[in-house]
Amino acid sequence: MRKELVLFLAVAMGFVQAQTRQVVRVDNGTDFLTSDSEQVRLIGVNAPEIYQPGGDICRDVLEKFVLGRKVRLEADCDKDSIGRLLRYVFVGDTLVNAILVRKGFASVSLSEKGLKYRDSLLVLEETACRIGKGLWPFDVFTRPRFSGKPEIAKQDTGKLSWLEEISWKDADKYVGRMVRVKGMVVATYKSDKVFIMNFHQDYRKHFKAVVFAGDFNKFPAFPKDYYKKRLVRVTGVIKEYQGAAEIVVHDPDQIEILK
Repeated sequence: MRKELVLFLAVAMGFVQAQTRQVVRVDNGTDFLTSDSEQVRLIGVNAPEIYQPGGDICRDVLEKFVLGRKVRLEADCDKDSIGRLLRYVFVGDTLVNAILVRKGFASVSLSEKGLKYRDSLLVLEETACRIGKGLWPFDVFTRPRFSGKPEIAKQDTGKLSWLEEISWKDADKYVGRMVRVKGMVVATYKSDKVFIMNFHQDYRKHFKAVVFAGDFNKFPAFPKDYYKKRLVRVTGVIKEYQGAAEIVVHDPDQIEILK
């Protein structure tokens, strides 16, 4: 597992040559068109066709990541039999192929063997299937044959370890980017609508992690006590709200307790 994460890190730091393209249309959960009329398919993963159950959902998820954006394309092989570019697709430092598998909106391709990131994608797929992420509860995908080592899935909690880790003090410099934010939760607040983890006593001006009521059932029964005074690492996209940086957390696996 460590070897694959090192490979991911190398790519994110720009050691692998890649092309940058603008996405102008998304056709389904794995295919899109670029501004120079190249048809691209995400390598190593599968999603339902648009006319199949779940196909429209997978397309919508991919659209949110890539439509209208410049993406970085990395090759592992060239084209398929109908001329589509087969590529790993990056938005900033985020590997879209892996994100879709992690979130349960794509499965690992059974036909594409020997790909350099395949083992890491398989671990993400196993984890997503085990905990019922995305479309896995609806039998859209062929269930993976589990490795028999559940500790692997526990170790790979979907934190996307090749992402840049920053201090909570610098979060306002990374608005719009997906990163891992490290810091001590100094105070917590919970109402019927929101749970907030504050990393500074002056919560109005400094970084916080926010969970909304729709996701409460995924978290510990008493989150105020569970996360307070804990050193954590929070993974997500930094957003700005009322002048302060924050990450909206939808799943407890976005929060890694370090101490």
